[in-house]
Order: sequence, then structure tokens, then C-alpha cells
Amino acid sequence: MRPVYMVSGGITKFAKSTPKKDFRYMAKESFDQAMADIPNLTLDQIDGSVIAYFSDHFTRQLMAGIMVQDYLGLTPKPSKRVESGGATGGMGFQAAWEA
Repeated sequence: MRPVYMVSGGITKFAKSTPKKDFRYMAKESFDQAMADIPNLTLDQIDGSVIAYFSDHFTRQLMAGIMVQDYLGLTPKPSKRVESGGATGGMGFQAAWEA
């Protein structure tokens, strides 16, 4: 087993509703913040992604993960979607570590 590290992160403003911002744009805001923390990291160095979201409350879109991955320019790389109710964020980290 090799060591696994989280090297960066990003966040969007938390609000109940942001009708002027598409969920893909909100994910890109966070992604761009994370990428800015590691200036030498390029998209071709990213092997894949884990996208964790609770679909019932995330624009009712069951394909949001792949839509975000495509919007970020990460297709056709592997992507895994995880969903676990209130534990979805933690499951995202676990799934990334497992990968």
C-alpha cells in the first residue's frame, strides 16, 4: 500500500440556493482554487476523479458527476460517484483513498 495525500481543496460560498450559478460552475470555482494551490499541477497529471454528492438535493441531476468532470476538462478519465446521505463527503475521501 502506498501513502495517499490530500494536497489541496477549494470551497464555494454555502447558500441555500444560488439560481444564477449552475452547479458545474460552482464545482469549477472550487476546482480552480485547488489547482491554484499547486501551480505545477496540470490536468494531464490527474488520473481520475471521485465525485461525491447527494443527488436528491443537488439539482436533482443523477449525472452531475460526469457533467462536472466534463466541464472541468477531465474526460475521458475514470470517474467514480459515491453517495451516502449525510456521510457523502467522508465517503468521497474514502473512495479516493481506496482508488
